[in-house]
Amino acid sequence: MNRSRPVHPPRHPLRFALLVMLTLEGVLLTCLTAAKLLLPHVPLAALDLPVLLVNAVVAAVLLTRRRWWAAAGFTRTASSRDLLLTLPVLALLVVPTALLGVTAPPMGRALTLGVVTLLIAFQEEAIFRGALLYALSPLGRRGAVLGSALLFGVIHLNSLLVGRDPAFVAAQVAASILGGIGLAALRLRLGTIWPLIVLHALNDFAQFSAAGDTVVAHATPTLLATKLGVSALLALYGIALLRHPRHLETPAEGHHA
Repeated sequence: MNRSRPVHPPRHPLRFALLVMLTLEGVLLTCLTAAKLLLPHVPLAALDLPVLLVNAVVAAVLLTRRRWWAAAGFTRTASSRDLLLTLPVLALLVVPTALLGVTAPPMGRALTLGVVTLLIAFQEEAIFRGALLYALSPLGRRGAVLGSALLFGVIHLNSLLVGRDPAFVAAQVAASILGGIGLAALRLRLGTIWPLIVLHALNDFAQFSAAGDTVVAHATPTLLATKLGVSALLALYGIALLRHPRHLETPAEGHHA
């Protein structure tokens, strides 16, 4: 009987969320410091993959130690009817980027982008729409969605530390908050995180293919406007899901024993 002990969100959700954010900052700063000391000639932007790998490990360790894999949505599958709810998100994330002009990258480049985008998608969804959304669930559906979205936006300020275009970073923070609302609401509606990982990876793959790199050296007005416009529509979609909460539950509500 004790082998299936119930899991619960933390007693102090805001304190827990702050601790997770500080851990992620510690990972990034440690990697940046080590790179400056040991690999001074390597561009900071080249650290993306090592940082993503470490963050993915952090996410896996967190979910394992807290026994939150199921609560974070890694075991349930959505119904075919619910999966239809992902189609508007797919269109919002991928179609505008495709219209900006995505050319299929060479096979080697495509494989590299595939690995990088899957790592980004796994670690960001596992942490923000998985662990943190569940941890903040005592705040209620709206509180958990808004809180996880705000934290998702804040973490993107780290892009400034690796030399990304400040204008793009500002748009990225705003877009991440808006998009985070839509994705978190969709996560609650579906009851599973797997479709979000796929959508996230497809979106990043399309964006990186359009930009020709994982680093945006210069953000054009068209790119910024598209990014913000898509994210605003995604937020509106999330609000609509929250206002019509049929089958909608917080992870905590869905995992009491």
